[in-house]
Amino acid sequence: MGNGIEISPVHEVLIEEALLGWKEFEMEVMRDYKDQCVVICSIENVDPMGVHTGDSITVAPALTLTDKEYQLMRDASFAVIREIGVETGVPTSSSPSTRRPAAWW
Repeated sequence: MGNGIEISPVHEVLIEEALLGWKEFEMEVMRDYKDQCVVICSIENVDPMGVHTGDSITVAPALTLTDKEYQLMRDASFAVIREIGVETGVPTSSSPSTRRPAAWW
């Protein structure tokens, strides 16, 4: 945040929502030329949110997602891959207190 304050022309930083304590997941999804999508696997980061996925201990499939969270994250991942056409995993997260998922890119 200090760097953001320094480079901001008004020396302010807006924090929309803190994600501290959230669980981090990745949905490996694939889309074909007919726009059909499939989840290849779900990955759960064991390390706390904020540790880069490449540096984090991960498990696949994700172990602590409820079925509802999985379905919401799957649908969000499909929406992302359809909108921006990524050819990789879609990072997602879930709040442990509210169980509210969020897809981010």
